[in-house]
Amino acid sequence: MSTIFSKTLIAGTLMLASVPLSSGQLHADEYQKGAVELHLESGMDAYYTKYNFDKTRDENDVLNGEGYALMSGYLTLDARRYLSDSVYLAPFVSINVIHDFNDRSWNRSYWNNNQVFGAGLKITKEFSFENKAQEWVGGMNMSAFARYELMTSSFDRSKDPIPSSVDKQNVKSGVNLWLERREKLDDMFSVWTEHWGELAWNSTAFSDKGQDNFLLGTLSSKIGVGIDLGAVSLEPYFKADVVNDFLGRSWNKVSWYNNVLYGPGVRLALGKVLPGTVSIYAEYLKVDYFNDQQERTDDVRAGLTFWIPLY
Repeated sequence: MSTIFSKTLIAGTLMLASVPLSSGQLHADEYQKGAVELHLESGMDAYYTKYNFDKTRDENDVLNGEGYALMSGYLTLDARRYLSDSVYLAPFVSINVIHDFNDRSWNRSYWNNNQVFGAGLKITKEFSFENKAQEWVGGMNMSAFARYELMTSSFDRSKDPIPSSVDKQNVKSGVNLWLERREKLDDMFSVWTEHWGELAWNSTAFSDKGQDNFLLGTLSSKIGVGIDLGAVSLEPYFKADVVNDFLGRSWNKVSWYNNVLYGPGVRLALGKVLPGTVSIYAEYLKVDYFNDQQERTDDVRAGLTFWIPLY
């Protein structure tokens, strides 16, 4: 599939996703804020994927029907100093873990089995969407950040250690945006959109030593409908995930940093049953590569994902 078609598809998805945003108004969250607020949050995506285009590098030996059983999770603690009702400055620490629970040769690769420890500083502007009845129907936040990252080998000694030829340190700085919006059509049906995007410079991106300076743009967009089934919601959707390295050296053109994944999915949202955002999902995805073409053209993914504010 051509890059032009992929870009048209992405643009169309974003245009469709903007439709339910027309009647909302942005408001700062006006609850009483302390001088400094500690926030602890956690998120996880536990899933099966056949080829795993967004986290797998250049493995070509994955057998038909085989794949990855991945757990990707994070824990973040930040100390927020509010400069206004909607802007805060926060130092933070974090840990991100990825682990493959299968045991074939391709399941031992260090890039699917590691921990990344981070520390940094961010400034964030946050809003809520309210409808005319002053009900919460979504939110948005925008951040500028800088952080230092250290990658370590997996806690599971059966996995491959990080080779000495790979950079274990990275400095990352940039901006990111999160936006969510939901519009009720009636008591049972709603339409919703979710977007997460980031543009960030990376000193090494944990690549081979001698390969440095990466300017990575990522965008993940979903548009879907919700069918209220009481305590749960059935939500079919279409998604497009784009990653692109805007720099021009040979290592900036690898397939895993330059592709678009797109296709249909469906999830069962359990937000009314459990705290935070929890859902069970399944997706069928096509892939288009911008530079380094690969033979793999589609993927499947199914799992459970959640985000929970712990404190």
